[in-house]
Amino acid sequence: MWETLAVPPTIEAPPTLAEWVDARLRSAILGGELAAGEKLRSEHLAAEWGVSPTPLREAFQRLAGEGMIVIEPQRGARVAAIDAREAAEFYELRLLLDPKALRSSMAAADDTYREEVRAAYEHLIARHRTLPASLDAHRAFHLALLSRCGNRQLHRTVVQLHDHTQRFQVTGAGAQRRGDPAEEHAELCQAVLAGDVRRATRVLTDHLRATLAAVEALADPTSPRA
Repeated sequence: MWETLAVPPTIEAPPTLAEWVDARLRSAILGGELAAGEKLRSEHLAAEWGVSPTPLREAFQRLAGEGMIVIEPQRGARVAAIDAREAAEFYELRLLLDPKALRSSMAAADDTYREEVRAAYEHLIARHRTLPASLDAHRAFHLALLSRCGNRQLHRTVVQLHDHTQRFQVTGAGAQRRGDPAEEHAELCQAVLAGDVRRATRVLTDHLRATLAAVEALADPTSPRA
């Protein structure tokens, strides 16, 4: 099995309607509720979610800025398509940026950070009844590792990259991946809690490389499987 990425945690009480709509739309895309290429009808979604079309249209614009939605003149909005080749490009960027963000985060580690990482890992390895719940736990663990990154632009970028690769994970299940993600997560958690930056970044890098190799194999079926 290869790594699976997670949808964002359920938003219980966001401070504004706009934020709730943004989080709900993002979750629907990342979890596969709204499929890649699907046309987005603001009136239909507004009725289903009990909101007006206006905040939905605004959310379309925000997520279009992140590349998750495509807005075309005279054709409206749709969920952006994503394929294995594009996913490989996102993983290449994660391979460059995630370890850097992890080093920054660990440099600012404190007891609260370590407890958050420990709790996220315990949630990750717990039994989950649904795929979205499993994806949620996985994403929460990886982002907990990077949560103390001091460079806000870097942190924002890696979160967006996680979201893009998560979208592919929903549709690309079944790819063969070398290694055991569960063991890699365990070793990664141990290294972070021990403050071993070199080991943590090495494990994270190997973890991402294994997934990138699996994605590249899907992008180019003639290449050897990972």
